[in-house]
Amino acid sequence: MQSWGRSSDWYEENWQGGNYEGRVYGIWTWTDVRGRWYWKDLLNKAHVDPNMLKTWEGYVGAAKKLNTVLRPQGIDGMHLTGANHSPYLWCPYLWMSGGDILEFKNGHPTKANYWFPAYNSSKGISAMNFIVIIEGSWLPDYFPHEQWPSLKQRVGFIPMFPVPSLANKTSTMMGGWELSIPNTSTHKDLAWELITIILKPEILDPWLAQNDFLPTEIPIGQGLISNKSPSSLSSSLSPVPYYEEMVSLIPYGGSRPSIPEYSQIADHIRQAIDDVYYCIKDPKQALNDAAVKSAKRWDGRSSVK
Repeated sequence: MQSWGRSSDWYEENWQGGNYEGRVYGIWTWTDVRGRWYWKDLLNKAHVDPNMLKTWEGYVGAAKKLNTVLRPQGIDGMHLTGANHSPYLWCPYLWMSGGDILEFKNGHPTKANYWFPAYNSSKGISAMNFIVIIEGSWLPDYFPHEQWPSLKQRVGFIPMFPVPSLANKTSTMMGGWELSIPNTSTHKDLAWELITIILKPEILDPWLAQNDFLPTEIPIGQGLISNKSPSSLSSSLSPVPYYEEMVSLIPYGGSRPSIPEYSQIADHIRQAIDDVYYCIKDPKQALNDAAVKSAKRWDGRSSVK
């Protein structure tokens, strides 16, 4: 990796997403982002200004107006989604509030440094008071390509998660895939050569365009490889709708912590979200109870405040 010298070509969060304890275990190759897609005709029917969807208060107000007008027609204007992956879709509200999932601490009785749950901070509690889980398909490829020429006339896109106020910087969750070499590989050098070939911008760029994925490499995202506007790179019938808007969200994106314990931590956060959903606990109690479980993943103690 050090002799390759290409790490600076990646968006920071995408590069760090493949790192663990200062070592690179994978290279994030393509991604997606979560934003707000909406049907323009339905918002017009309910007299909802799309700008309402940008803030927490506006989003709730828009939801009430949409459901009042649309539910008699059998359409949910908004709905809560208790999805299995709800922690990944709640985290952006935590990040935009200035909080984080974990914090790196020292002074552990058996090891110098360790990760500790931070999602139950006051900022996490504030974020848990707004648990509108944005769900859906993240890229316009899910719309038939023959509809793309007219898609912007029917569908709008807001490149942000709703924020507490417009003074807050938005955040989003990113997905995608990484390339790695398993320890069991008997041809590690050959595998590394293949990875470096795949990641060459002039090779990866047209593949991303053909499959309508978003890049993790800055030169591709800025359209510097093809000398074309990024939205015109698709080999389909028309440019990728809202491509530039989606790419603009990448620097605001976050990823799940790259630590072995995270799958259990996600389960704890998911339980907290469900407890709030079903009015079993208030946000503070739900997050504190979850953080106690997360803390025990490291040392068996429950010293969570």
